[in-house]
Amino acid sequence: MVPFAVVIGILSWLILARTSVGLALVSQDKPLGYTNNTRCDSELCTWWHGTGEVQTLARVGNEKVRQSRKYLVQVSKAGRNQYYDSFVYESIPRNGNGRIYSPWDPPYSGTMPDDEDDGISIELDAGINMAWSQFEYASDVDVKILSRDGSSSGPTSEVKIRPRSLSFDVTTSDDGGIVVHVPANAKGYRFSVEFDDDLFTYRSDGPKYLPSGGEVVGVEPTNALMIFASAFLPKDLIPSMHDSKTMVMQPGPINQDDWGSSGVLYFPPGVYWMDSNHLGVQGKTGENHIRLHPNTYWVYLAPGAYVKGAIEYSTKKDFYATGHGVLSGEHYVYQANWAEYYQGLKSDGTSLRLWLHGSLGHDHQTWTCVGPTINAPPFNTMDFFGSDNISVEISDYKQVAAFYFQTDGPQVYPNSHVHDVFYHVNDDAIKTYYSDALIERVTVWKCHNGPIIQMGWNSRQVTGVQVTDVDIIHTRYKRSETGVPTAVIGASPFYVKGRERDLTKHVSMNITNIVCEGICPGLMRITPLQNFVDFNIQNITFPDGLPTGEIRFGRSIVPAASGVTFDVQISDWTVGGQKVTMDNYRIDSLGQLDIDESYYGQWTIWDPLRSLSENVAAAFTDMDR
Repeated sequence: MVPFAVVIGILSWLILARTSVGLALVSQDKPLGYTNNTRCDSELCTWWHGTGEVQTLARVGNEKVRQSRKYLVQVSKAGRNQYYDSFVYESIPRNGNGRIYSPWDPPYSGTMPDDEDDGISIELDAGINMAWSQFEYASDVDVKILSRDGSSSGPTSEVKIRPRSLSFDVTTSDDGGIVVHVPANAKGYRFSVEFDDDLFTYRSDGPKYLPSGGEVVGVEPTNALMIFASAFLPKDLIPSMHDSKTMVMQPGPINQDDWGSSGVLYFPPGVYWMDSNHLGVQGKTGENHIRLHPNTYWVYLAPGAYVKGAIEYSTKKDFYATGHGVLSGEHYVYQANWAEYYQGLKSDGTSLRLWLHGSLGHDHQTWTCVGPTINAPPFNTMDFFGSDNISVEISDYKQVAAFYFQTDGPQVYPNSHVHDVFYHVNDDAIKTYYSDALIERVTVWKCHNGPIIQMGWNSRQVTGVQVTDVDIIHTRYKRSETGVPTAVIGASPFYVKGRERDLTKHVSMNITNIVCEGICPGLMRITPLQNFVDFNIQNITFPDGLPTGEIRFGRSIVPAASGVTFDVQISDWTVGGQKVTMDNYRIDSLGQLDIDESYYGQWTIWDPLRSLSENVAAAFTDMDR
């Protein structure tokens, strides 16, 4: 039975689709005397969408941008009290489509096979949504957050900023808002603003979420709000609109080949959507993506650009995606397969990525991605095929509303650097499949599928990897798993069945400065598919402890694997403020660590109060317990 509110939402969508006229929502803003007053200069740049639409259940019109039902955001230079509006975007699970299999199916027609789990269950009934607002700034600012209905957002004692390490000053304003002071930072900030009266508690019986009862497995905002405070891009990352090699797009529908063959594809502020299939038949949303000409190597999304589509490169040179605009997958069905008319038939090769390169060259290439936000990915978010001779440089990158299964973080290829990013994911967040990668200053909001750091699925030879300064601000695992590990650090079994572990290979890396806030999974669940050599885990903090309930997802598990070397060193690991040592690590103690006894003497938890010889002795002494 479809809820009455959903029926109303569908009718609203049908009206919008036919008339392209949005719903008038000005009255909701009147209590605040709200105006769309923005500022954009060298000190502060905010932007607005005149086609914003508050719609909590249904699709929004093609030319519309879903706007937060809950929040208004304004930004002022610090201490000036001169506030400018910053548009607050919103995304909802399934994007108002319901469980549909084909992009041409009516919303909520239920055409997705009953046995297909898209990773979304209780979220819609709970009203879960994710909002975000972004601006560019060069000096300290005050960010004011107001409720659309005019109600008070305070007191500050009931407001939380995550990651907690940011420790921003939070005050109240005379008009009922709260004000967050954000210092200038060339790296920017990506943070969640949360209110104690807006929290939803996820409960589970082990296999599934429950509306009540069960075990508490996560606590998150119902109406999430992310603030993305970004430094201005350097000039060399902003192409000229007026260059003869630049194709400037016009807001509105994008039809087949509208993007031309210029070196640069430039999206100015405005709303864009794919409006034809690959045959050029118009009026077809969710049935195409932008397949760039081999000449095109750079896509620029200007602040205020909102592109409903996906980007596929084919260039043989270095390629780019820059700018503080949005690339949204909201028109695509779950697992949209471009080789099957964009229907929801899973394929590891042809299900749609929002960033894709299908034909890398033989010469080394680098993808530079600085600034974009991606919204509502339908599948894996980024993959480049054809060669491993590729590196990525990713920064100030934001991924929001990844409610579907298999919505992981981007691939990190050899000799890559990823830093200052935010990932909302429902699969592996940080992939460590390739050597010589530096991944730092990552904020992760995790749903319930896969680990935060993934290094499994195949035997690998990986060295020179550094993962550091990772803030995990939410998790909500609903069951205990090792296949898709319920863990911060995970290694899944073979993806392709029938393979055997390769003991000529080894994984070596340093994982440091990890903080997991709130309810968190265990430290590690690793199925060894090769050796682990000089594998160091340092300064890992679970400030709120580890869960000890019946679901047991706070446990770490490393099963036996014949012939495998497990040379792992753990140090400065705390759980609930207590240090984990070789005296309290076990499954029934503080660390809840269950490492098979065949590895005893190979791994240890270093105690800084002990000498080197004492630490080594402790590792071997444990063999006799």
